[in-house]
Amino acid sequence: MPPTLSELLRLPPEVGRMLSPASLGCSRVTWQVLCRDGAVVELRPGFALLAGVTPTPADRAQTLVGAVPAGVVVARAWAVWIHAGGPPPTPPRRVGVVYRPGTSRPRSMPGLEPVQTSLRPWDVVLVGDLPVTSPVRTAMDVATWSTGAEAARDLVRLRTSGADLPAGMAELRRVTGWRGSLQAVRRIEAATLVALGTADV
Repeated sequence: MPPTLSELLRLPPEVGRMLSPASLGCSRVTWQVLCRDGAVVELRPGFALLAGVTPTPADRAQTLVGAVPAGVVVARAWAVWIHAGGPPPTPPRRVGVVYRPGTSRPRSMPGLEPVQTSLRPWDVVLVGDLPVTSPVRTAMDVATWSTGAEAARDLVRLRTSGADLPAGMAELRRVTGWRGSLQAVRRIEAATLVALGTADV
């Protein structure tokens, strides 16, 4: 049966900036075709922007809002991705989050990798609606806890995106009891030189 006049005149549903199979009302197969043909560019599996739209930190953060419960903060490699862009941490890697001492550890969240740590108010920023460690705190964490190659890569990404790495070094020297602070400072120094084009990773 051909469509009625009212159906032809019906306005299409409003589609927001962030696209997903649900928002487009399409199947997973159709979604994969859209990604393959370059009509949309996936930020993370199941989340995409129209081709030609430049992703922002808020866009990347939006892809995690439904996966991160209240009371925790996105951190480490995932915070690097939100602040600096580039490819997200390789699947099936869980989303790194931190929670403060005295608060409850996230439960029944198999997609998270929770770590307890102290967070000062200025260590956390809101990116869109998502709490994320600040670029400086992210640099401190990555320099301390990531492997050498991963830390070097992510610190350069942060520096290139505008993060104040010298402020991270200053904080590491100032905070007492920060485990591995000397190595972290050396890593940040090396990444700063690479970002400035005066050294190689």
